[in-house]
Amino acid sequence: MGLPGVKITLGSGGLGRVSSSSDGVAGLLLTGSAVEGKLELNKHYQLSSTKDLSTYGVTSENNPLLYREIKSFYGQVGEGAELHLLVAPSTMRLSSMVSMGADSPLSRLIEGAAGRIKIVGVNRLPESPEESDTTEGLDGDVIAACAAAQQSAESFASRIMPFRMLLPAIGWTGDNTFAPNTCSYNRVGLVLASEGELNGQYPAAIGMVLGRAAKAEPHQDLGRVKFGSLAPTGYFTDKTTSLEKYGMAGSLNEAGYIFFVHYPGKNGCYLNGCPMATGETDDYATLNNGRIMDKAMRLAYDTYISEIMDNIAVGEDGKLPNGVCRSFESMIENAVSVQMEGQISSFSAYVNPEQNILSSSRLEVECRLVPLGVLKEINVLLSFSNPSLAQ
Repeated sequence: MGLPGVKITLGSGGLGRVSSSSDGVAGLLLTGSAVEGKLELNKHYQLSSTKDLSTYGVTSENNPLLYREIKSFYGQVGEGAELHLLVAPSTMRLSSMVSMGADSPLSRLIEGAAGRIKIVGVNRLPESPEESDTTEGLDGDVIAACAAAQQSAESFASRIMPFRMLLPAIGWTGDNTFAPNTCSYNRVGLVLASEGELNGQYPAAIGMVLGRAAKAEPHQDLGRVKFGSLAPTGYFTDKTTSLEKYGMAGSLNEAGYIFFVHYPGKNGCYLNGCPMATGETDDYATLNNGRIMDKAMRLAYDTYISEIMDNIAVGEDGKLPNGVCRSFESMIENAVSVQMEGQISSFSAYVNPEQNILSSSRLEVECRLVPLGVLKEINVLLSFSNPSLAQ
């Protein structure tokens, strides 16, 4: 028996405080060149600002794509943001960069970041113009990369390491023969937007779009006008300006690409939105809906993982008491209400008391999340009115 006295324990958790959000943790997977003694290929790095460019010896001369993409990323999200980087050989094709396998560049990036990455931007800049199959109006390897990226992302999601990806529309010929919205790759988005010429090419503005995504809350559409414009002048990956393709904006939007658009009376370029390479009927047809569900998935895992292998008392009939059911419902509802406040419309959880835990050792929890709506079109009716005729 211990000595007599009064023992006081300080409680924690009653205020419902949470750590700073990690919703915008991003990863960049790019092609480039090693810098002797400073930057290695196929190695994971964590950056926090553009100052890291000099730390790793990256310049606009030895690694033009890395230099632009990292600069553009921080130009949108601001210095200090967490960014994970992996540089693949410039000879590597896009489909190989995002393929499955422990040694693939994408796997090395995600594993190196210990699953913290929520959004990934992938881009490549060939050392010289190369022949590609563009029979569908896009580099055939990009189409293959979409399928490979989806498979990889689904594999990581099954391990509760979900993320969404942005891929470049390399080799786009200026039409929409290939329509992303005819696919079923809801974890992949194809970017046609470009910042302009780089080594004779017009690479997709992956770093810029990724930076906008990292800055935005997970429920916010990347085309949100209140964010402000991304660039004074926008281009497409076929080397034309966004104004030159103004007449194609409607069809490209319907096809499911991400590109720059202009609004009359507003300076600069904005994004048309953040569609994924899947049909409109898919619940995750937009990046923001996918990111919100990914966050809910992580929260559900974090909430219930501590309960694994714990004991549950059942009633005399072998069923779950109402108090136990409500306890498990409250766990996830409380977590979501604190960490997703303002990001969703509503959330509810339900545990069926009829479950036979003694036989199955499995608890089923049904969760329903109602997302926020996104205003994509506002119709205003304007007309004259003569007061004397209204009497």
